[in-house]
Parts: sequence; structure tokens; C-alpha cells
Amino acid sequence: MREQGSIHGLGDYLETRNFAALDGLRAVAVFLVFGFHFGGPRWDKFSGWLGVHAFFVLSGFLITTLLLRERDATGTVSLKAFYIRRAARILPLYFLVYLLVLALSYLAQGAAWEQMKAATPYYLTLLNEFAGFAPLQMTWTLGVEWKYYLVWPALFTLFGSTAASRFGTAACSLALLVAVWMTGAHPAGFSPWHYLGMLVGSMVAIAMHTRRTFAWMRGLMTQTAAIAIALALFLVHRKSLTISARFGEPQLIAVYVVLVGLWLPSLVAADSWLRRLLSSRFMLFVGRRSYAMYLVQYLAAQAVIGISPTTVAGATLLFASFGVALLVSDFLYRRFEKPITDWGHRQARAATQPAPALPAASGGAASA
Repeated sequence: MREQGSIHGLGDYLETRNFAALDGLRAVAVFLVFGFHFGGPRWDKFSGWLGVHAFFVLSGFLITTLLLRERDATGTVSLKAFYIRRAARILPLYFLVYLLVLALSYLAQGAAWEQMKAATPYYLTLLNEFAGFAPLQMTWTLGVEWKYYLVWPALFTLFGSTAASRFGTAACSLALLVAVWMTGAHPAGFSPWHYLGMLVGSMVAIAMHTRRTFAWMRGLMTQTAAIAIALALFLVHRKSLTISARFGEPQLIAVYVVLVGLWLPSLVAADSWLRRLLSSRFMLFVGRRSYAMYLVQYLAAQAVIGISPTTVAGATLLFASFGVALLVSDFLYRRFEKPITDWGHRQARAATQPAPALPAASGGAASA
């Protein structure tokens, strides 16, 4: 495998192990989320809450790409190894931040402590999206992602042996998702449209993986496509309130995640200035720490307000919180997140290695 360079065909794509521009897209997405939470009314026009759905598309694309490449390399998919990697990547840092917020809420008492007590059963079982308002309310996205991780890899393992069966599985999943969405046959708190982004990302990964479908995607692997889709996404952000009011928020999310999905081929394969920008050192630095930043964002904002109590939502709180979160997340990434993630990858590799053969018996036992 190689680091990302110019991709001229399917072979180059399959040999590329690190899509740097996607880390840059994570950086943009996490900044949008910070803008939505801390930027105040002037930042509302950027509709930063849509940034979480960009994360969903990236997640679906990347995990499906790994599943596809594992099947190509080994002929099968190890769900055990997959869940070891995912658990090591997501859970330790999540529970570390959860325990910190729980302790701070206990010390503060008041509403925060009562909210955390009520939400804890949901937080401990990754049913976060069903929890009420609490200091870790933004972790509803982890509950959504974890459920996708439970279902999609299992479906892929069972039915994803050929390109046709992969597309069929994805199409059936999409049809079921839309049916549940349109009929309203789902429990309160469960929003089917939140899973659409990950499924779109998975479908793009499948389309990028075979020679025929890779050729179909060629039209999206150009600088012109990269810029055109980026402009479309910008317009969706600016006009999101209008689109949502006219068509509905789920429909807005659907338009957004489809555009992000269509953008991925150019970010992965096009030789464009936009890909180079998203692959720059600073964007990579932020993108690789975006998960920790997402988790500590409210702690960072509270730290800024604690230092300067007159600070209110606006540019000062946004950029100061972003800076504090980046500093804290860099420490967590180096000292906690990355070492545990690397350990998880080693454990996953060990889980897929065949057991050593037993030594041959000798003496009387051999002739028995």
C-alpha cells in the first residue's frame, strides 16, 4: 500500500491506503459544528449542524472500503477484527470524556448532575440519541454510528461476496430505510434519515471498488466536479433554512449527504487544488484530532467562559473554543487515542491469524 498520490486508475486507487483529503474534510466538518454551537446568530447562515452528516458519509465510505479490501485480501471478513478496531477507535476516548463530564457535573450539582444521571443509562449502552438533554448531548451521533456498525458489516459479510450482491444489499438497505422513513414505522427518537449518510458513503465505496463502476465514477474525479460540488454544498449550507422549510429537514439531509457522497471521488482521486488544500498539513492536523475535538467541544467552551465570563456566543467564543479544543485534543490524540487505536489494530491482526499447528505426538500416543 502507498500514501496518496496521483490516482490514474483503479489499481492506483486500490493501492492507496491513506486518503489525506478526507481528513481535511473532517477538519471542515468539525469547524462547522463548532460554528453552529458557539458562533452565535451570525454563524447560523452556515448551518454547521449539517457537518455531522458529512462525518456520517465519511464513516460509511471508509469502513466499507476497509471491508472490501479485507475481502479481496483474505477472501472473507472478520467481524471480530472489525469490532476490535472500531471499539478501540471509539469507546476508550468516549468513556474517558464521559467520566470527566460526569465528575464535573457531580461537583457542580444542580441541573447538570440531574441531567447526567438521567442520561447515563443511555450513554453507557450507546443509545445516546434516546437520551434527554444533558451535557454530552452531541454524542447522539455515536449512538447512530454504532448501530450502523452493528448492522452493515454483518450484512456485507453475509451478502457481499460479489459486486452485484453488494449493490443489491445496499439497494435493499436503502429501500428499507426509505420505507421506514416514509411510513413512520419507527420508535420515537429513532430518525432513519440519520443513517442515510453512512449508507450513501458505503454505496460510493462499493462503486469505487470494481473496474466497471470505477469507470462510471470517472466523471466525478475531476477538478471541475470537485469545485462544482463544493459550490453546491456551500449553497445548501446557506439556503438550508429555506430548503428545510419548503421540503422538510430529512429531505435537506438527503440532498446534503448525496452531494457529499458525490464529492468523495474527486477528493479521493482528482488531481485538484481543492484536494491539495484539504490535504495540507494544518487540515490533516485538525482532521486527525476531530473526534476528540467533537467530544470535548463543550468542555473547551466552558473553559473559555470560565476564563472570560463575559464571553458570549460569537466569533470570540467560536475561535477560542476551537483553539482550546485543538490543544486538548492534540494531547489526547498523542497520549491516549492513537496508542489505543494502534493497540486495537494489533489485536485485530492477531485475531485473524490462524492458530499455530500443534506439534506432532510421539511414542505410544502416535501409534494408538
